[in-house]
Amino acid sequence: MNVTLVTTFWRQRLTSAVRLAIVAMLTGVPLLAVAFMPGAGLGVLGNAQGLVLTLGAGMIGQDVSSGVLQLLCARPVGRPDYVLSRWSAVGLAGVAISLVQLGLAVAVLGARGHAPSTQEIALFGAQRSFECLGLAAVLALLSSLIGGIGDLGLYLVANLGAGIVQMVGQVKHWRWMDTAGAELLASLTPTLDLPRLVASTPMPWSPIASYASTVVLCLALAILAVNRKELSYASG
Repeated sequence: MNVTLVTTFWRQRLTSAVRLAIVAMLTGVPLLAVAFMPGAGLGVLGNAQGLVLTLGAGMIGQDVSSGVLQLLCARPVGRPDYVLSRWSAVGLAGVAISLVQLGLAVAVLGARGHAPSTQEIALFGAQRSFECLGLAAVLALLSSLIGGIGDLGLYLVANLGAGIVQMVGQVKHWRWMDTAGAELLASLTPTLDLPRLVASTPMPWSPIASYASTVVLCLALAILAVNRKELSYASG
């Protein structure tokens, strides 16, 4: 991971007023729900999907469209280092914002007399962190395939397609299609259901292996795609 690439990416995102407004809304609205419905606990905060998509849309594609990628590749910046830095920048930003939101939610719940347990706080924060890092890897792959913020469109189309496949499988009672749609949806937003894993005895390792393999595969394919783009540029 290249620290300079990570911090430069963060500064670039901070200059986008639209992204900052969306991030503020995605962070603040759930906190209002927590304040008005403290009995619902931390579950009101929902997931980090919208937050990561906002931060990560175009993480590589915008560099391709603007010519920044070619300039970076002309410098001593390795392709794996570039992809991993983009993934880290988006994932860690999502984790940081999620943890700040979690801290504020815990403070609000404590003030309203519904303070969650330490274990609940830890599991929620860890699950959010895994979700941010997992979705950032998927978005890195999609962003390496298309310019601009087309990765956001690819992600939405893939989710819609997987949902249709699952729905058809349920309507037709085709279990294999229902399962295929559910697996595809899960791979598009890889995460770990930590409360269920912790409560299971013995702890199942298949969800952990599935999550790790999805993240590694997405990053490996993203590196391959960026490698091909650089080779195409050099040959031209």
